[in-house]
Amino acid sequence: MTKKYRELPKLSFSETRDLLLDKIEPLNSENVMIDECLGRVSARIYFATNAVPNFVKSPLDGYAMRSCDIRYASEDNPVTLKVVDEIRAGVLPTKVINKGEAAKILTGAPVPQNADCVIMYEQTEFDEKSVTVKQSLKPQQNIIQIGEDQQKGMMLVPRGSAINPAMIGLLASQGFHEICTYKTPEIAVISTGDEVQDLDQPLVFGKVYNSTRYLLAAELRKMNFRCNYLGIAQDNVENITALIDKGMEENDTVIITGGVSAGDYDLVPEAMQKCGIEIMAYGVRMKPGMACCYGIKKGKLCIGLSGNPASAMINFHAVAKPLLKKLAGFAEVCPKLFKVRVINAFGKTAKSERLLRGSLVLENGSCEMKVNAEQGNIVISSMVNADLLAIVPKEHGPVNPGDELDAFFI
Repeated sequence: MTKKYRELPKLSFSETRDLLLDKIEPLNSENVMIDECLGRVSARIYFATNAVPNFVKSPLDGYAMRSCDIRYASEDNPVTLKVVDEIRAGVLPTKVINKGEAAKILTGAPVPQNADCVIMYEQTEFDEKSVTVKQSLKPQQNIIQIGEDQQKGMMLVPRGSAINPAMIGLLASQGFHEICTYKTPEIAVISTGDEVQDLDQPLVFGKVYNSTRYLLAAELRKMNFRCNYLGIAQDNVENITALIDKGMEENDTVIITGGVSAGDYDLVPEAMQKCGIEIMAYGVRMKPGMACCYGIKKGKLCIGLSGNPASAMINFHAVAKPLLKKLAGFAEVCPKLFKVRVINAFGKTAKSERLLRGSLVLENGSCEMKVNAEQGNIVISSMVNADLLAIVPKEHGPVNPGDELDAFFI
């Protein structure tokens, strides 16, 4: 089998990402119960069908009255009003408030007709039949108006957004009990390499524990995806091909770690071809994370990442994650770039773009970045406190304190 994928041009990570984004469509939608939709991606726009609240109500326990009746009330000029009604939440008022009258009212209860203000208990003197007020209130003071939370017709949830707790509250307040969301992606994860060992046995000399599997699976679960681990494929094409075929058949996407570089035993691209996957990208012009292989079969994405944990995760955040977000139905899939000022130096140079791991520091009204000391391909520890990646342009040279770079959150 010819290895034409080796002839593919190596693009930047953003060019590679955009090339693949054009090949991916979101999964189908399905209805889920509202108490199961947290983190799911909305497949439609939800609008308010009613104003919330849909009646004028009290925000506190107190007395509802006419502001004109207490316009001149003060410590020296107290005003006493006749209490003609008691209104609890969920109970309709039975009286119209006329001149010289008030109604006892509880939090959340409808404000009676003609009343235009509410005074809290603590600011009055009262008994069962009357209430005395020693201060004036403005019209509409302490009144919750119709639609104060949601106006009829306002957008509650845009299509392509992850549903958060506040959105669930909005949807519930409108009576939506089933929510239309995109299906949750099922992602198969395959590890490769004779040197890779799972965690249930003592570590054999010369082998490494399969840390990349767990690191990647955690990132996928963080995105609210389902991760299905298919095992370790040994370094032969038949073994790798069998697992890829299984993964592509039973899942929405397959991610393979290891075997994507240019060595004699880097067999994943060849196995992908044997599975009928069209390889779209082989390698990316960036450091770390250069070694990778991306392909498509019948609209399904197959991703090959480096076996080195940090290298795999840099490529995952820069290229794979936006692709998976589009698959999941997100409207915005590419990370937003912002400027950071580098605090500490990084001395290495590279002809390609370099993505530096670091942490955001907000000081003196500006965004600054502390670059992690270790930036190697295998250094998982450099990801522990990293919350962003900064992009060092190609041919930039060493990074010095004070340099300004584009960055994005991970």
